[in-house]
Order: sequence, then C-alpha cells, then structure tokens
Amino acid sequence: MNETLKTIHHRRSIRSYKPEQITDEELKTILDAGCMAPSAMNQQSWHFTVLQNPEKIQHLLDIAKKVLGRDDSFAPFYGAPTVVLVFGRRDAISPVSDGSLAIENMFLAADSIGIGSCWINFVVHFFETPEGKALQKEFGVDENYLSVGSFILGYPNETPQPKPRNEGCITIIR
Repeated sequence: MNETLKTIHHRRSIRSYKPEQITDEELKTILDAGCMAPSAMNQQSWHFTVLQNPEKIQHLLDIAKKVLGRDDSFAPFYGAPTVVLVFGRRDAISPVSDGSLAIENMFLAADSIGIGSCWINFVVHFFETPEGKALQKEFGVDENYLSVGSFILGYPNETPQPKPRNEGCITIIR
C-alpha cells in the first residue's frame, strides 16, 4: 500500500490532545495542503482563520455557549491548542464543497506528520447568528464569507482504533 493510502487508512478523529502547541512549520505544512485542494472552477473560495491564542479560543467558546444555550461542560475543542475556522466566499460556485475538500486535505497532511485533527461542526450554525457574525468580523473575516466548518489540531494523547465501516454503501453499475 502506498503512503497516501496508508495515511487515509490511519487517520482518525482525535478527541484528546497534549497541551503543547504544534510548530509553525507543521501548521504551514497543513495550511499549504489545504490551499492545494481542488475547488469548483479553481475559485479557491476558502479562507482559513487559525486560532492559537488560548484567550481567543476561550472567547469564541464563551460567546458560543451563551448563544447556543450550552452549559459550562460544553468543550468541543477537546483541549486542542489550535483551532482552524474555515470559511468560503458566499458568491462562489460551491464554497461548502471547496472548504470541505480543503479540510480533508489538511486532515490527511496533519496525520502524515503526526498531528491529530477532528472536525468541529457547531461553528457552522454559530457564525450565522448576530453574535457569530460580529466575532467573524472581529477575527478579520469579511461578511461575504460563510462558515463551512472548523477543526482542531494538536499532538494526540492517543489514536483510537478504526471502527467498522458500513457494508452496502457502494453500488457499481456497468
């Protein structure tokens, strides 16, 4: 099996992280992989906002808890030291697909260099609220961008075993 396929088969969602921050070189490698993703008509409609400042990450969580009606146990970032918010240009042909493809590229790049990742979906709904839109502006992301999703990065405490794959999810018609 080649290295790409090994990475695809190895990658898991990580929900337990060591506290140390990933290096700038590791982050750049991961973000570069996102920028190499395919996109509709090569529009490259994505924008990535990286949060590594613990106070900014907590600020996002505090506002989200309030807006989404969550209690103090709400901890969707699992202690990861890096949060990546992914946005797509609203006027693009397919911003959600573009951003999702970029996220998958970044997941595979992260795994290939020993960095854990996990998709965090609550931001999609949060950034459509007035409070979320204000925070998006505070983070320097133009209102012409919609939230596609977010993910976390860090050094994994553990890598879970793969779960069984669903049977019957493939149909081949010849």
